[in-house]
Amino acid sequence: MFEVKAKIWLEIDTKCVIGEGRAELLHKIKQLGSLSDVARSMCMAYSHAWSEIKEISDAAGGPVIKTSRGGKEGGSSYLTELGEKILNQFDEEKKSLEEYLSKRNEL
Repeated sequence: MFEVKAKIWLEIDTKCVIGEGRAELLHKIKQLGSLSDVARSMCMAYSHAWSEIKEISDAAGGPVIKTSRGGKEGGSSYLTELGEKILNQFDEEKKSLEEYLSKRNEL
């Protein structure tokens, strides 16, 4: 029989804040600490990665990452409190949906 699948994203006032791709972007910023390294690891142009971050921030009403400029050791990026909150809520909702679908598909 058929298996039920779903994708999840979070919106504010009908604006998409975060979905799978953006969540991966934020997770990698936490992991790698550099937006340029993240963009490279995702085979994405830095400008596109930055554009995604800007869209998340605009929809959420505040910055989701903080950056420091490069230099000899290079720059760094990390999630703000708002960025952490958005990513945590996405992860919780995704887990809840996956649990529901798993139970649903066992029927």
